[in-house]
Amino acid sequence: MDFWIDIRPLPETSGETGLSRRVAEKAAWRAIVRERLGLSDDSAIGYNKNGAPVLSDGLGYIGVSHTRGWVAVVWSPKPCAIDIELRDRKISPAVAERMGIAPEIEDWCAWEAAYKYKSVTGTAPAPSAVSFIPHPELVVAVI
Repeated sequence: MDFWIDIRPLPETSGETGLSRRVAEKAAWRAIVRERLGLSDDSAIGYNKNGAPVLSDGLGYIGVSHTRGWVAVVWSPKPCAIDIELRDRKISPAVAERMGIAPEIEDWCAWEAAYKYKSVTGTAPAPSAVSFIPHPELVVAVI
């Protein structure tokens, strides 16, 4: 297989602070990586100078995303990125204009995935590199 994508709901976090939600999101995506790659611990997971998650040499590449109640990981033998957002998320027209995109959630996800990809490779992907994966509750953009 050239790549895999794993999207999972997070355990209920109602009433938790933003920090504890972040801890739960980090624990969830790391658990996915360990499970899918057969790792016994997190020692093969690190971060690059831009803060993007990376794997030890030879294990491939990962991209991570999370949104309210969900976490997603993409793995590939070559650089990759993912962004997920709830379908009902509204994008401010002012923010969209500043980013140079239309105020649509699909455009936002594509922009985010491209930004994450560039933080790993140093180069922006071609717009045609972004694919959308069907999901009933989320917009999923993958490179």
